[in-house]
Amino acid sequence: MTPLLTSAGKPEDPARIVIVGSVAGFMVPHVGENGTIMYAISKAAVHHLARQLAVELGPRNITTNVIAPGFFPSRLANGLIEILGGPEKLNAINPRGRLGEPADIAGAMLYLCSPAASYVNGAVIPLDGGEHLTAGVKTKL
Repeated sequence: MTPLLTSAGKPEDPARIVIVGSVAGFMVPHVGENGTIMYAISKAAVHHLARQLAVELGPRNITTNVIAPGFFPSRLANGLIEILGGPEKLNAINPRGRLGEPADIAGAMLYLCSPAASYVNGAVIPLDGGEHLTAGVKTKL
């Protein structure tokens, strides 16, 4: 993989690696019977892997960044969304007042792969409307 990325990357237009993590990798989001302990641990590891790759591959004109979604309605998240009170309750505690939408992820991906982000390397971008800043609200599991 890296030989192709190395040959494609230029100082002014690096090759890109964008990893999908999760805001769960920033904190201990859920505990108890419906805890997400292993999920959160694996996402924290993914975030750290990206930072390591950013340092290792940056000199080869390859940037490595992470987008870290919060709650987006999906097959993976829908069960936990319901356990936590449903979309309406989660919308009410989110600083942006809503859950994520596919366009939110697409926009972040487009940015990280665009010339505007050619100097962004090793970043973990939360895509959760600022909800990770309200840690502790969902501790009733």
